[in-house]
Amino acid sequence: MAENHLWQDLGLPGRVELNALMQTRFTALKTKNAGDMKWKKFFYRQLCEQAEVLICKSPSCANCCDYSVCFGPET
Repeated sequence: MAENHLWQDLGLPGRVELNALMQTRFTALKTKNAGDMKWKKFFYRQLCEQAEVLICKSPSCANCCDYSVCFGPET
C-alpha cells in the first residue's frame, strides 16, 4: 500500500525480479496478468472487480487513455 512500485516496496532490484517471483510463487496470478500490467494496478483492478466497483475509464485497456500509466515503463 506504499506509494512506490511494488518491486520497490518489496526491496527487489527491479520489475524483472518481481515478475520472476510471481512466476515462481504465484503462477496463476502471473498467468492472469497476461498483459503485463503493473502489479499494483493489477491487484487493485482485481479487488475492484471482485467488489463490483468500476475503476476503469474504458471497457478495455487497449482503448483507455491511461494505458501508459498501467502498462508503461516504471521509473
